[in-house]
Amino acid sequence: MHECLQRLLGAEAERCLEEWKQLLRFPSVSADPARAADCRACAGWLAERLKAIGLPAELLETGGLPAVWAERPGQPGRPVVLFYGHYDVQPADPLAAWTTPPFEPALRGGRLYARGAQDNKGQLFYALKAFETSIREGRLACGLRVLIEGEEESGSRGLRAALPGWRSRLAADVVLVTDTGMPAADTPALIMGLRGIVHLAFALAGPRHDLHSGVHGGVAPNPALGLARVLASLHGPDGAIAVPGFLDGVLPPSARELALAAARPFDAAQYRAQTGVEPLGGESGLAPALRAGFRPSIDVNGLHSGAAGPGVKTIIPARAEARLSARLVPRQDPERCLAALVRHVRAQTPAGLRLELLEQGAHGPGFRLDPDSALVNKAKRVLDGLTGRPAVWLWEGASIPIVAQLAELSGGEPILAGFGLEEDRIHAPDESFSLEQFCLGYRFVTGLLAEL
Repeated sequence: MHECLQRLLGAEAERCLEEWKQLLRFPSVSADPARAADCRACAGWLAERLKAIGLPAELLETGGLPAVWAERPGQPGRPVVLFYGHYDVQPADPLAAWTTPPFEPALRGGRLYARGAQDNKGQLFYALKAFETSIREGRLACGLRVLIEGEEESGSRGLRAALPGWRSRLAADVVLVTDTGMPAADTPALIMGLRGIVHLAFALAGPRHDLHSGVHGGVAPNPALGLARVLASLHGPDGAIAVPGFLDGVLPPSARELALAAARPFDAAQYRAQTGVEPLGGESGLAPALRAGFRPSIDVNGLHSGAAGPGVKTIIPARAEARLSARLVPRQDPERCLAALVRHVRAQTPAGLRLELLEQGAHGPGFRLDPDSALVNKAKRVLDGLTGRPAVWLWEGASIPIVAQLAELSGGEPILAGFGLEEDRIHAPDESFSLEQFCLGYRFVTGLLAEL
């Protein structure tokens, strides 16, 4: 047994590890309809686990996969914490790339390997163990509400539709989310903002079928070339977004936010080592941290058209498809941004080609926290005491769309602090979470609850 887990939990350490493994054995892949029963079984297991630790729990239907709900009243005058997590996981393919099977947890070198080991079952489970300890030892004075959804990895569609009807039960002072990361193993992070997200998939259709490029080249409109022109029109020569109306309402960073962001210089060498590319995307003249944390972006997620296999196939393809996602900052309205994107694509579609809208969705706005908030600074102090190094403030470019909706409906102030690392390989084969990271998360949640 790893010493940090033994030190924190004593005789309970072995049971903790075994229960974590039980949770990981559920192949709760929300994107796969064939796994719906496994997802429901996982939700049921979590509900029973919550009941066992003193949190009355139930399953709430959402129109999709169920959410797990539990709550416990606090002492009079103490705040209410709404904890959010998710029990669904990404698909595990390609299975051949895993060292050990993805749903048979394996402990190697102080790390537990399995799909969901970190995202989000590991980060969810240390919070549950923190709740258990705080309740058992009589140290949970605040009210606690727990919401664990089953469709985060596939867009939270059911939960987003159901949440407005649950407004009264969601009321809270704090929205606690641990589904985030830190820049290094000894450097905890407080996430001060997330971007919103919209997506659009579309196709440009031309001839009824693929055409011979010798017979028809220079005569028939080419959907692949048309698509390239449409995509190139999304940005200007300086990398700035060139979609009319898309940037309306963008909230610029405050002087305080800029100063805090600048206090942690962007490590270009580390970025190159992690990604294999230079940090040269986006708007020229802006630092990478500003581009990712404080500015919107539009990216091409995928392209498909024509011949893709080996050899030569001289055709004009009948159609070309693209998938886009756009990240939004505060005060950008997701529905308006999506509408602006659709209008632009339609306006840029070349003559002779037909635009087909395949999929689209506005998943939630961006938000930023107040760095002078008393609650934010209380969480920062707890993080500062974990490793001997001060926690850093981070403005993330990623999105957890449900968080902004939960904050709005509950009235609670979000606190986002998780302990994921790049080497955890979330969404990839051989996902893992170290026991050291698990212990840091457990200490943070127990410490924060004690302060509230």
